[in-house]
Amino acid sequence: MPNNPDATDIPPPDEASLRLALAGVRDLQRTVAALRSELERAHQERQRQVQDAASAAQGDIVQLRDTIVALRTSLEKAARERIDALQAAAAHHAEIAQLHETIRAIRTALEARA
Repeated sequence: MPNNPDATDIPPPDEASLRLALAGVRDLQRTVAALRSELERAHQERQRQVQDAASAAQGDIVQLRDTIVALRTSLEKAARERIDALQAAAAHHAEIAQLHETIRAIRTALEARA
């Protein structure tokens, strides 16, 4: 038979080896639990950061929309004021033209009398 050790060739572990192995297993279990806890804490912190960023972005969106409404209102008011000013200028221009016509008519009438 070749030199192939089988299960019967392995000496049984002594009590000290078993205690050491158990202590190692418990230590690994504690490490896994601590790592799992840290991972969950990190995940919760990341979720909180994402939620904070989303809330801040939503606040910015609301503020920007309010700014847009205010600017639109201001532009519409300025446009109405411009139209009113143009209409008033046109009315004044028409009145000036009428006054010039009246002056010409009076001048013509005065020259005809002279």
